[in-house]
Amino acid sequence: MAPEPSATDSHPQLSMVVPAFNEEAMLGACIRIMSETLCDAGLTHEIILVNDGSRDRTAEIADRLAREVPFVQVHHQLNQGIGGAFRTGVRASRGQYVGLWPVDMPCRMADLRPYIRCLGRASVIVGCRRRRKGYTSLMLMNAWLYPRIVFGLFGLRLRDVNWICLYDGLMLRDVRLTQSGIPMLTEILVRLRDRGATFLELDVEMTTRASGVPSAARLRVMYNTLLGLLRLWSTWCSEKEREL
Repeated sequence: MAPEPSATDSHPQLSMVVPAFNEEAMLGACIRIMSETLCDAGLTHEIILVNDGSRDRTAEIADRLAREVPFVQVHHQLNQGIGGAFRTGVRASRGQYVGLWPVDMPCRMADLRPYIRCLGRASVIVGCRRRRKGYTSLMLMNAWLYPRIVFGLFGLRLRDVNWICLYDGLMLRDVRLTQSGIPMLTEILVRLRDRGATFLELDVEMTTRASGVPSAARLRVMYNTLLGLLRLWSTWCSEKEREL
């Protein structure tokens, strides 16, 4: 039997960042399942929980969990959104690859195995969803259109830019990220591409959410995402002009 991977390894193969904001209901199951999956996969790893200014019992539950499951805790006094939480997690990471995994989606072996098979084959392993479970017609249209807008603005041709990716840790920790929310995921890909990253697209099944509805179902989120993407494009273009 292989030795159980531990968060104490100096250079783990994988750092998984888990942002958490008011996640008292699902945090325990998320961390336990993720820890079991990563150990069963035989990966040296670390789990980095970023408590993003939660006002419920998330911090208390995290403290209790830490006595039974090894993981790193980082606490924000104020909520900084998923972008701020991920940036904090990246700074704390040591892994060869870094991924972001939401609390509301269980990390089971069937979800992780396709990524594991591709470790070391590219700088960025891009998960591309075969089917969009629970998506409305409007959300499906948005999912079809969004990668095409990203390609038109940034010349980045990927089938899916908003799902689980594993990023080269050294490259990612050297990138300055400016965006929050959904546009941050595109910014990571664009900035890594500009630094010479290689990409491997991987067909995966969409993980079923443990509860709630996707934020992409809200028109306001779609609108704010588009505005954020355009702001990123404006910033990116200005940076390119200064480089000339």
